[in-house]
Amino acid sequence: MKRICVIAGILAMLGVGCHMGREVSREPAPPAPAAASNPEMVSQANSLWEGIVAGTSVEPAQGGRRRSSGAVGQFLRALQSVPTDDTILRPKIREAVRQHQDALKQLSHEHPIQSDLEKALIGFQVDEIIRVPAEKIPALASAASFPGAVPAKAKRVTKKIEINTSKPGWDNTGIYSSPESPHWHSTGLYAAPGEAITVQVPESVIGKGFQVRIGAHTDTLWGLGRWERCPEISAEWPIKKTLTTAANASGGLVYIESPLDCRIPTFTVRIKGAVEAPRFVLGETDPAKWRKKIRNLPAPWGELETKKCIITLPSASLKKVEDPVDLMKFWDTMMDRFADLAGQPCERHRAERYVPDVQISAGYMHSGYPLMTGLDMCDVFVDKQQIISNAHGGVWGLFHEMGHNHQNADWTFNGTTEVTENLFSMYAFEKLCNSDPLEAHPALAKGQWKKTMEKYFADGAKFSQWTSEPFTGLVTYIQMKNAFGWDPFVKTFKEYMAPGAQRPRNDGDKRDQWMVRFSKNVGRNLGPFFQAWGIPTSQKARDSIQNLPVWMPESFPPKPASPQAGS
Repeated sequence: MKRICVIAGILAMLGVGCHMGREVSREPAPPAPAAASNPEMVSQANSLWEGIVAGTSVEPAQGGRRRSSGAVGQFLRALQSVPTDDTILRPKIREAVRQHQDALKQLSHEHPIQSDLEKALIGFQVDEIIRVPAEKIPALASAASFPGAVPAKAKRVTKKIEINTSKPGWDNTGIYSSPESPHWHSTGLYAAPGEAITVQVPESVIGKGFQVRIGAHTDTLWGLGRWERCPEISAEWPIKKTLTTAANASGGLVYIESPLDCRIPTFTVRIKGAVEAPRFVLGETDPAKWRKKIRNLPAPWGELETKKCIITLPSASLKKVEDPVDLMKFWDTMMDRFADLAGQPCERHRAERYVPDVQISAGYMHSGYPLMTGLDMCDVFVDKQQIISNAHGGVWGLFHEMGHNHQNADWTFNGTTEVTENLFSMYAFEKLCNSDPLEAHPALAKGQWKKTMEKYFADGAKFSQWTSEPFTGLVTYIQMKNAFGWDPFVKTFKEYMAPGAQRPRNDGDKRDQWMVRFSKNVGRNLGPFFQAWGIPTSQKARDSIQNLPVWMPESFPPKPASPQAGS
């Protein structure tokens, strides 16, 4: 039986989604009810459906623009109580799906869906899909647009894959790294849309929380006003016996999921019915075979993999990779630089993951496992020189989101969530790209960071402004880095992870500890510096470093510009 995150998505449509950190929770929903029904909810579903068909599910909003009334989310929630064998409402909606099949099939970036009626029809299709066994799951027509079709003549194979859950290394517990997410083990296989595969495992794996995952695109779009793909295109199937049958209406790469804390001996899984996907594993895959055959395998998506980083990409981008060894060594080095600044060893138990998508749930990119980007980054991922030169302009974002994955809650106080992750962007530009980090972003380049500081002090140096303007807050850290370098940051970050380290109890403690720890590590009193910036700290904390010589940047704080004569 599959698990798919429909309920969380519906709640998001209703405006009551659960949030954890920066992202909507992806708690999987239980299977939809089979035959049990709630007459009141069935009646409500019918009424809501009639309203959607009649076009009364939208209301005027300010400025004459129209917005969704939330009827689609309410309808889909009520639909869960309509039995699968219903003979009244479900047949009507199935007929509507047939009538709108051309529009539903065209769902894509070029032909997005925004109407309540078409959203309701797609939601109905998903509801129908989660009610049937894997063998009966149909292919969604829109899967041909995204994530892509599998050639009909592509050979369906049987393949044995070794799964290793005991890889050494540290587990990323960064607050935005999805630290509780299971570990995805890549297989190099792809399940075609609507085609069942079987996964055979040894008895020793049963009951230990393993799952079959089909699809790397975990972002759900239910709460967005515009859909450029089906809002739910990944699925998980718990492994409860030695043979598991799984399928996904949209298709996708096949993974074996293990609980993050699982450590059992390497075992072999046997997967039947999928097609081979391009997959390069640094240190294992022969680069000559990659160039000659592997990168041309028929699946629409594949992966570049090291022990520290895995990049999921469309096959069209993978075909451009001529030297995967050099490219992935570069990505390994990138991950090492993030670990260095965070004060962590380079060896990772769970590799970080990047997945581009035609549409993501929030922002231009977002952190997590996997870290999500738009499709515009696909060719950047495979071009080392584009990353080093920042020719695309989006490389800061790649570093920024991976910085979020490495943020520690103990030194991320209010107002710095969108600040301290940029330390990792700066560090990567300096140490990996050998470029000046202060020229890597328009908000910093050409002296803009100094102008931002001058404006802040001209406006009165209010902490409320500091916490609401990320690049203003970043200037504080830039001054510290310019004066003392990166080593004190690394040393201070390590202190928070030391055995028996006193953890901050509240946000005030976080500010105090950051100021005191950094001051002691550089041997200078930063208390007056924090006060000049308007960053609140306690008298007790400032007293604890009063014997250190005071530090203040030269010509700081900036003096207000003198009025010009005659003004």
